[in-house]
Amino acid sequence: MLSTPNPTNPLEHNNRAVELGSKGLWADAIREHEIALEGDPYNEQFKINLSGACLRYGDMLASRKKYYEAMVQYRKALFADPANAVADKNLDECLKASGKNPDDAEGRRKIAEAAEVEGRFRTAQVEYRKVCRMTDDGSAHADLARSLYKDGQDVAAFEELKIAVNKPWKDKIEQAKCHTMLGDLLWKYAKVARDRGDRQAGLKRLQNAAISYRRAVTLNPSYSDAIQGLKEVAREAVSISGSFDNHLMLAGAYQLSGDFEHAKMEFEEAWKKSPNSPALAKARRSYYVAVVINPTTPPAVLANVMTKLEDLLKQNNQDAEILFCYGRGKESQGDRETAMRAYRAAASINPHIHPDLLQGISRLGGGPAPGGPVVAGGGPAGASAAAPGGKPGAAPVVPAAAPAAPILDPRRFAAAEGKMASGDSDGAQKELNALIDKDPKDGEAWLRMGRVNEKKGNLDEASASYRMSFNLGTKEAKDAMNQVDLSRIQNIKQEAEKAEAAGNWIVAASSWKEACTLAPHLPLPFKSLAVCLQKMGDSKEAEKVLKKLKDIEKE
Repeated sequence: MLSTPNPTNPLEHNNRAVELGSKGLWADAIREHEIALEGDPYNEQFKINLSGACLRYGDMLASRKKYYEAMVQYRKALFADPANAVADKNLDECLKASGKNPDDAEGRRKIAEAAEVEGRFRTAQVEYRKVCRMTDDGSAHADLARSLYKDGQDVAAFEELKIAVNKPWKDKIEQAKCHTMLGDLLWKYAKVARDRGDRQAGLKRLQNAAISYRRAVTLNPSYSDAIQGLKEVAREAVSISGSFDNHLMLAGAYQLSGDFEHAKMEFEEAWKKSPNSPALAKARRSYYVAVVINPTTPPAVLANVMTKLEDLLKQNNQDAEILFCYGRGKESQGDRETAMRAYRAAASINPHIHPDLLQGISRLGGGPAPGGPVVAGGGPAGASAAAPGGKPGAAPVVPAAAPAAPILDPRRFAAAEGKMASGDSDGAQKELNALIDKDPKDGEAWLRMGRVNEKKGNLDEASASYRMSFNLGTKEAKDAMNQVDLSRIQNIKQEAEKAEAAGNWIVAASSWKEACTLAPHLPLPFKSLAVCLQKMGDSKEAEKVLKKLKDIEKE
């Protein structure tokens, strides 16, 4: 006989479940706990109670050597409460008893992948979370995010993707997919904001989606999904607001897809809004490079760009980037001799202005530079060429040699620093974005981007920028990154220390794990997590954390 009344609300279902559990009727107890949680899905105590019931039922099944059935219950326990360390440990024991190696991260990933394919998302998520704890790399967190997204848990997927993009990656193609998934999710909710009439939120999400797509294309320039996503969000942004920035964004998207005619039209729209913008000038240079490099560029488009390049060389024949573009265009047009001279002139100024420059010299036969200057337009030195519009004019001379210049111009940050000094953080951010788009491996630009984001209070973005700068070898980035990460985990640190003071090591460990994820280069959260795990008796997991701590301290 049961003493609890027939349940009519979540609390009564929870109480009935507790009574059923006390009688060892675990299957019935779990059913009642699930009903309680469905009625009050954010009740943390209900989650812990359900997890505990599944754990006890799993233990009973495991004692009867019903390992598969026990693993089902342990995974249900971990899905309800990922911090249930005992369920995690007992799941490992069942895997070992069934002939599998619980410490094989690839084996656990395959279990998760198979479950995801079959639509068993809870099992997949539990196993992916385990892989995340074992490897803590970007790929593992992206796998978990994908499973959450498929399961309709968009907010959890978004949070996991933000973690994934800041973790180490071995495969740039997979990393690009992760950025694209983040862009897709932001694009989805930009449309939600649009449909409810929230114009500002919609534009902000569109801009963030565009950033994610651009990062994906930087990692994998031929990734059509990311390019298509960028075009869609840019078109939507222009339809909401025909601003300079939005037209420039759409121009860049068309450029990436090889649609140079539409890109040119959008650049013209941007020019109408702000003809003297430095950002427009930089974007146009990127456009020139794309046109001369792409083998499918229509001849008419290439000819138009070559005319523009000739105009620029008349103004300044010491510009290595324009010289490279001119040479590449001439190579595409079949004028190998003029192309070689332009390449040589560009290389004498800055041999690293573009990865294809030295390859172009090699492609055309290499060897010593031909003597004498070259006239832009293909004729001999001193010849005249038609200026745009058919008017004759003196053709610009491409020098055969010029004084060497630094690979990266130290003055490139002048505009951004000027904006920062005047308090225009948004303007500084735009200037730095333009530099990063031009050279994603510019660690100093990423460092300054981190400072701008930190000043604006965007600590997550600041941390990501500092981490990128650190990975590119910028010395000052590490201290800046650690300082920001320390600020990001302050609230979590306080919660963990409060739980430690109360002797609640499970809650404390959960908080320190979150801190480790947010600040993967800080020793403090790893030291504290190891202590909590040792207090809980989980020495095996504590050893893994201590190993990571040693790696951080070596770093």
